[in-house]
Amino acid sequence: MGGMIEIRKYRHTRFWAVYVDGELLAVVVYRKGARAIADMLIRMRGRKEAGDAA
Repeated sequence: MGGMIEIRKYRHTRFWAVYVDGELLAVVVYRKGARAIADMLIRMRGRKEAGDAA
């Protein structure tokens, strides 16, 4: 699970989208929810990399 994580407005709506490597992962109502998803992905990536190094 590598790649760039991006949060931006979803099309012409009030919703927020989370993209990983340019691919849509989720659409949520609140930006705070989008940030929580992005943070979780970053933590999961860190755990995976830590496991690969051990």
